[in-house]
Amino acid sequence: MESIKSVFHRCIETCTNFIDHNWRTIVLGLLSYFCTFVFIMGFFFFTGVGKWFDVTFTFLTATISFLLGLVISVIGLKIIRSLPIVLVASIVGAIVGIFSVGTYLGPFFRMMAFAVLVLGSLVALTIRMVRRTTKRRIWLICVMCSTTICVHGLFFYTIFSEGKSGSWSLKLSEKIATQAIQNPSIEGSLPIKSFTYGSGEDKRRAEYREVEYETQSVNMSPFIIQPKGLNKWYREWFWGFNLHQAPLNGRVWMPEEESAKGPFPLVLIVHGNHNMVDFSDGGYAYIGELLASRGYVVASIDQNFLNSGKSGHIGWDNSGRAWMLLKHLEQWDKWNKDRNHPLYSRIDMDKIGMIGHSRGGEAVSIATLMNELDRFPNNAKISLSFDFSIKSLIGLSPGDGRFKLGDQPVELNNINYLTLQGANDSDHVNYLGMRQYERVNFTGGFDGFKSSIYLYGANHGQFNSDWEVDQPAPYWWFRNRAEVMEPELQREMTKLYLSAFLDATLKDKKEYRQIFSSKDTASSWIPTDSIRQRYEESTFMPVATFEEDVDVTSLTQEGGGINGYNLQVWKEINLTLRNKEPQGNQAVKLGWRRSNARYSIKLPEEISASLDKETVLTFDAVQLHPSRYQFYGIQQPKGLEGEAIPISVILKSKGMMKLDSRNRTTISIDPTYSSNLYKFDWWNERFGNDYEHMLQTYEVPLSFLTEHIPSVNYETLDEIIFEFNQTESGLIFLDNIGFKK
Repeated sequence: MESIKSVFHRCIETCTNFIDHNWRTIVLGLLSYFCTFVFIMGFFFFTGVGKWFDVTFTFLTATISFLLGLVISVIGLKIIRSLPIVLVASIVGAIVGIFSVGTYLGPFFRMMAFAVLVLGSLVALTIRMVRRTTKRRIWLICVMCSTTICVHGLFFYTIFSEGKSGSWSLKLSEKIATQAIQNPSIEGSLPIKSFTYGSGEDKRRAEYREVEYETQSVNMSPFIIQPKGLNKWYREWFWGFNLHQAPLNGRVWMPEEESAKGPFPLVLIVHGNHNMVDFSDGGYAYIGELLASRGYVVASIDQNFLNSGKSGHIGWDNSGRAWMLLKHLEQWDKWNKDRNHPLYSRIDMDKIGMIGHSRGGEAVSIATLMNELDRFPNNAKISLSFDFSIKSLIGLSPGDGRFKLGDQPVELNNINYLTLQGANDSDHVNYLGMRQYERVNFTGGFDGFKSSIYLYGANHGQFNSDWEVDQPAPYWWFRNRAEVMEPELQREMTKLYLSAFLDATLKDKKEYRQIFSSKDTASSWIPTDSIRQRYEESTFMPVATFEEDVDVTSLTQEGGGINGYNLQVWKEINLTLRNKEPQGNQAVKLGWRRSNARYSIKLPEEISASLDKETVLTFDAVQLHPSRYQFYGIQQPKGLEGEAIPISVILKSKGMMKLDSRNRTTISIDPTYSSNLYKFDWWNERFGNDYEHMLQTYEVPLSFLTEHIPSVNYETLDEIIFEFNQTESGLIFLDNIGFKK
């Protein structure tokens, strides 16, 4: 020990002597190079005044900053030298420890840790002063105790307070609609059974050791980037296998054979990224049990071994997730065709749906496109041989663009698509599913639809009953929890939309489409004020989508045109996500400060000729956020702040007057609410806006004209007018104006 001390002191003495003898030389060289560098850089600074000004300004700025730093350093070093060395060393050691642990516990840990250091110092100092108090210093003790109590109170209030509530209502509508359809979230009549299938050799989970049906492992290494070093070693140690031998594990819920033989549609569910040691695949039992009781075979796929861990990530993980989904379908197809297997002919492989959450939501889209390819675009040496009948996709807060087949965004054609997103999602803070929604296209005779459901108050984790929170403590302590709906309500809303969508698309129960075309259809079962939903059928005939060009007077279809009257704001823009990146969708922005403003669309003759009593006018709209009202100097309508505002929709025939009251109806345009992810505005600003403009689909059946004008000829309708005559002011987005049958 003495020898170590001797070596240490000798090293310190050598370094000190070296600095003492050479510090002037070091300073001279440092200043010389610094001044020369700043002088030269001044020639690259351009103001337009003159090069003499550019160089002088740059040099003076550097000189003043240098002197200021010099003064601060001298004062700071004098203060540090006057402090006990153990105190300084303890503070430095604590800071190093905080930043070391904070590398994997995150910034909120660091902020809390610094607060805890201050609290600890205050408590210790207060105790010491109390023990050594005198009558003369009693006032100081009172101040210290009060300060310590107040600071502790502020600290714990920040953690345990719920935050501020949202502006939306989570109450059921007072206007209870008479329903001609059954609530799709009600449990079905079929008794169900559950079991697992997999390798039978799982190291960590008994449910995948004691399986109903054993499966062969698969080599997924061509579809991912292999982990390396510590990450590779730790994963193989934890799981007991590498990705050359990935298991096909799944949890199944299905009708009992005694109650119904089938065949039943097959639905795969896949989780997203989460701490790999906190298993995720069991968190969708609430979906599996409901769907199985209503006549589906449901499998929740285990892909926990592709998730991130504290040792690192796996590259191309969403490619691997997608390929594994197709391998599971391949396995189900083998069982279904094997006459000796208990699952023989119990699956309808012509009716397949897939549900993905988070990264799994992106994976189901990638898998659907991969299903149609003969070669893996990112490594064409690898062949693909899938061709399953995937009919329907659901993305629960899905990702987008993490992996691109052939470096291209995923474009999907002729498939039913549903995406759900929570406005209070602090994991996927941007509604990335909206981009995929915009890239789903319909052609030919396909009969289907796509829909987007945006839920104010829903978060990311509550779609999975095992996750619950978006991010664990300490992040969760600082979330604005007052805005987040109860987990059971979020899952009840999820069950309703998932069950209705699958019944409508895999069982051809078209009556359930109205749940997506009109949110009020579900108002008897779930709160609808917090919902913004979009809907588009394959029969949609677009008139104006605002995607075609920069001419604000042109339509998507040839012929016709657009005009605006007395509008304060009229422009076509790309809608943005919370972080101000584009949604991939153009819309027209309309604002007015007079009650005689209007926006009219002259219909092409080809469109008019196709209209009849069964035709429905559809369009998407939403009010802009209150901050945008302020930006444009437009007042929110008095008495309707934060509420829907009414506008008139007029369908005018040739020769009919615009003022004829028989050809108009009123539509109320929903507001855009703020959703605050965290309790602190300064932290929320890191993510961009405190809102996303999510459109709402509205429908106007043309049959309403018959009620007022029995002799109406629908083929003579030649103009759609949006008249803003019911409020003195307003600011809305309008998009996807067209007709469906």
